[in-house]
Formats: sequence, structure tokens, C-alpha cells
Amino acid sequence: MKKNTFLVLLLVSSLTLSGCWDQRLLKNGRLVFSSAFDLTEDGNIHATAIIRDFKEGTPTNTEVEADANTIREVRMHMDRKISGNFEPSKNRIFILGEDLARKDVYDFLDIFYRDPNSSISSKLAVAEGEAGDILRTIEQKNVLISEYLIESITSAESFTGVPKVNLQSVCTVMFDEGKDFFVPLFRMKDEEVIMDGTALFHKRAMSGTLSIPESTLMLVLMNEKAKIARVVTKVDKEKKVNIENYITYNLVDPKTKMTLISSTPGNIQVELSLTTGVSIVEYPQDELADKAKVKELEKKITEHLEKETKDVIKKIQEANSDLLGIGRELIAYHHKDWKQLDWEKEYPTITIKPTIQLKIIGNGIIN
Repeated sequence: MKKNTFLVLLLVSSLTLSGCWDQRLLKNGRLVFSSAFDLTEDGNIHATAIIRDFKEGTPTNTEVEADANTIREVRMHMDRKISGNFEPSKNRIFILGEDLARKDVYDFLDIFYRDPNSSISSKLAVAEGEAGDILRTIEQKNVLISEYLIESITSAESFTGVPKVNLQSVCTVMFDEGKDFFVPLFRMKDEEVIMDGTALFHKRAMSGTLSIPESTLMLVLMNEKAKIARVVTKVDKEKKVNIENYITYNLVDPKTKMTLISSTPGNIQVELSLTTGVSIVEYPQDELADKAKVKELEKKITEHLEKETKDVIKKIQEANSDLLGIGRELIAYHHKDWKQLDWEKEYPTITIKPTIQLKIIGNGIIN
């Protein structure tokens, strides 16, 4: 009897439950896999989107473009150009054109943080020139362009070539007074899409660039080394065969310590101490069994890394991009000094002194 009463109550209560009134069926949508945004000459937004289709079971790309005053209006225009619903929730990468990136990018990204259907785990990148040109290639080297871009970024992340960032991770930094960010940078060369380095940001606008080797060194200084951090150094110039003038090595377990020596406004001094092991992966001259030769190589590599580090620091200061979070350190531990600073004017002039200690700890399988 009790069991029957329970079943009746369960049946009656189920009739009062609401259904999914706001469901979005993927079968009714046209899935967007990548998007690019550029500024037009009159200041409007030109958007390019790649929609994934299937023909006889094979994935293909369909390109859709539209101009409008806002991102939402762009979506409305695109929706009218395709069959089915324009569905951006599966977007995997957003690419910003250089002209747009040099503006306040939050103005253009605002919609993605407000819309619950946005994919804020999407990768974010910048393109030299127009971002739409990247997606118009449709495919690269027999790989659909969306997959090609994602795989290029993932590969570069694995060898410490670019930072691991997405739409969500950059949002908090955009509103941080004491830290800036950088993102992958693509460009077209001879009708080929290539990873060209990283785009530096000051606050919410692009302010400079770094090459891939410079980005690798910057990430090491930020203690954000991935699985591999590989560097090439010229250690000689007298060898007839050019390859013998160079050495290639991995940085092993690098550790960077940042010390604020002086927080006095007008005399801010920072020391960066990098300690790392080095594992040789290519050195045609060999001679690594000679201890004197090893010491000489350690000295040359140290000098090279110190010079490159100074050059990278100069670049980020010229771009007014506080990737190291020195401002954040001042806010947390020297707040009285921070309140007296105009960090935007002060940061490019502060003294950042790098010191490097390294030791060759491996030379591959050849002993």
C-alpha cells in the first residue's frame, strides 16, 4: 500500500516539473570552429567565421563574413547568411587583426564574457595585418584551418614558444593594474600561415611583439617553462662549416627568482636570478669530454643568455608590458610606494638586472 502511494505521489509531482524551455539543439545549429575580427576603414567590425560542415561524412569548411557596428550585430548578419542557426558555442579560437588588437580589446571581447553560450576556453591570438586573411586560407597543408591553428598553438605551448592563454585567463589580467599578458601571433608569408611569435599587451591593447626565441626566454623568466625549452647559441665564428659554430641545448629545471631591491619611486630596482641546468642536444664539434671545453661553453652560453635576456627586458619595457608582474609585487608588499607611482610612466624606466647561473649537466647519449 505504501509503495503504491509513493508511486502515485511521484507521478503527480513529475507533472508539475518544468521542461527545458531554453534548450539549444546542436542539430539545428551551424557550428563555428574559428572566428577572426578586423577593423574596417570606417571603424566598424569585419568578422570572418569558419563553419564546420560535412559532405559524405568528410568534414569541410564554409566561410562566412559580415560587417557591423558590434559583435552581436555581426552575428545577426551572419545568421541571415546561412541555413540553420549561427552557433558559436563550439568556437575554438579567436584571432584579432593587428589594427583591432592595438585598440582596447575588451570592447570587442565584452560579448563573449556576458553570453553564457560563449566558449571562454577558446584560444586567443593576434594576426599581423588582417586576421580574416588567416581564415580565408580554409586549409593549410591538407589540414582544415581551425585544426591547423589550434595544433600550431598547442605545439608551440609544449616547447615553451608561446604562453598557455585563453579567453578566460586573459580576462582577469586585463583588469590587473600590476600585470600584463601576451598571446600567440600569426602572420601570412608566401600564402602560408606561420606562428611568428607573441603579441605583447599593455593593459588591454597590443603594444609590441616578441619572436619565438624571445618568447621562450620570457616564459622561462616567468617560471612558465613547459615540457621543453630549447635554445640555440652561436659559440664560434671561425669554423668553415657554419653548423659547427652553433650549439643547441635544452634548459633543464630552470628557476627564476625576482627580488625587488628598491621600491623607491624614481629608483625602482629589480634583480632577476635565473639558475638552470643545460642538456646538449646538438653540437657537431663534440669535445664535451674535455672539462676545459665544457667550462668555456658554459661561459659562452651564459653570456649569450644574459645578452638575450637584457634585449627581451628592453623590448617589454619599451612596450610598457609588465609581464613579470613587478607592479603586482609593489601593490602587495610596498603599497605605500605604489600609491605614489604613476606606473605607466615609471615602468619603462625602472632598472631590471638579470643574472644567470648555469651548468652543463647532460650531453645526450654520446659520452
